[in-house]
Amino acid sequence: MALLLEEENALFSGDCILGEGTTVFEDLYNYMNSLKKLLKIKANIIYPGHGPVIHNAEDKILQYIAHRNIREHQVLTIFHDNFDKSFTVMELVKIIYKGIPEHLHKMAEHNLLLHLEKLEKEGK
Repeated sequence: MALLLEEENALFSGDCILGEGTTVFEDLYNYMNSLKKLLKIKANIIYPGHGPVIHNAEDKILQYIAHRNIREHQVLTIFHDNFDKSFTVMELVKIIYKGIPEHLHKMAEHNLLLHLEKLEKEGK
């Protein structure tokens, strides 16, 4: 849930957009749609549930969308370039998130599963 204070054109984003890092969510398809709706509001400022105030609201929302789109493109590229192979999610994690410490692989696996579910919903 996000709230708009119209008098200030300020968005209270809760956990949808954070002042630092990225947020955790359960459905990437719905989350991306939420970000697109927030972008249409054209707020000037975002008061996140955590982290510093965001003064470039549109830029921050576009950054969130771009980050997820880049990851999705990585997944699709792997499938396109290796259409004759199958992968476990952890094998994909080790390809896409190469260089991240192993103790973060479980979190990356969860994130990757969200991307795969979104792609499935979209028929990709």
